[in-house]
Amino acid sequence: MKHRMLGFTLVELSLVLLALGLILPGAVIFWQLSERHRVAAVQMDAQQQSRQALLGYLHSHYRLPCPAADANGVESCTDGAAIRQVGYLPWRTLNLPRPEAGRLRYGVYREPSGATMAAAPSDRDLAVARDRMNPLRVRTPSPKPQNHTEAPNPNAPPIPEVLSSLNSVLGVTQSGNDAAPLNPACDAAGDPACPLGVVNAVNLIDICLALNTASDALVAPAGRLATQVGATRRTAAFVIAAPGLLDAQGNGQAFDGANATASNADPTFASPSQAVTEQYDDIVLAASHTELFAELQCGAALSAISHAHFNVATGAFVMERAMYDYRDQLYIAVVLARADVAAAAAGALSAAAGSLDAAKEMVSAVADTTMSVGARAFQIALAAVGIGLAVASDIAAAAAVVDAALSLAEAEDVFNGFATRTTAMTELSRDINTNALRADAIGH
Repeated sequence: MKHRMLGFTLVELSLVLLALGLILPGAVIFWQLSERHRVAAVQMDAQQQSRQALLGYLHSHYRLPCPAADANGVESCTDGAAIRQVGYLPWRTLNLPRPEAGRLRYGVYREPSGATMAAAPSDRDLAVARDRMNPLRVRTPSPKPQNHTEAPNPNAPPIPEVLSSLNSVLGVTQSGNDAAPLNPACDAAGDPACPLGVVNAVNLIDICLALNTASDALVAPAGRLATQVGATRRTAAFVIAAPGLLDAQGNGQAFDGANATASNADPTFASPSQAVTEQYDDIVLAASHTELFAELQCGAALSAISHAHFNVATGAFVMERAMYDYRDQLYIAVVLARADVAAAAAGALSAAAGSLDAAKEMVSAVADTTMSVGARAFQIALAAVGIGLAVASDIAAAAAVVDAALSLAEAEDVFNGFATRTTAMTELSRDINTNALRADAIGH
């Protein structure tokens, strides 16, 4: 008995292999696209959380963290003798509960200036908390302006003026001491508080100033953090790069292109807009200085800090000087009132002299009438009218004396009473400076 062999024919096997050959590449491509989409979604989520963590750190520490040297995620601000600009995301420093964020590469813009206080406003190192902001302020006059019993007042506030030296009446932050206008230390309880070049005077305004000055250069200076856009290196405040799904370049590194070669010497990452290709599948998130500047609402803050106090203090200073000048004018009114009293007294004496002269004329008229047996009786009537007018002049002169005395008393009253207002304005003008310095000293 013969047994038939069961199985597939070569034709059937060929058809199956052909079908598999058609299906498997599509399935692999579908899986790859699906997995790439999943990985990209996870990495983009990690990037967004990292971005929010960086902004939170910026708000609380007034700086961005330095890159980490490895995936352990602890910031390291130096790399030997050089400052560290490129490394890994410092997820532990950021208190970001995502260890996978340690695979992300991170770069931060660092362009330090000199260590002196004069160099602070131009410092652009976003990873350093530094007191950069030194708004224009009105120097508190020393010695303190005071009222004077007479005028002109030798203790009045100086006339506002602007000079090129630090001893200018209207100048940069000053202590009130012409010999040492910039204080080396800061104490919130001080008067003034001396807020330049010290740690506890640092606040968000200082990082805003760094963002503002660094945004001047659209094309990144050599050796500073940037993203490569075509042939141009564009400045970036920070960059977060994710490696994508595959080693697209096949060079044994997770990152591709510029993201793989970015270093402290050449901190250049790929552009966020670079398309995914067979040779590149990284995901780059970058924030420019201008973007952070707008997000932190630095424009309004810098404008207010730079000019608002100066405008208010200058207004108070000018008003103080105007009030002292007005008190001098009141003193002129007192002097004029004294002159009026003297003139009224002179008028009273003149009226008294007129009365005596009228009495003399009456005596002369009576004598003439007697000698002429009444022919000159009309002279008595004229003399009587003269006496009446003289009495009226005496009364008017006395009233003028009283009125001048009252005017003098009122002028002296106003002059002396205005002293309380000038004193109050002096205290207000000084307090404006002191309060502004103290606010900056304690980080407001």
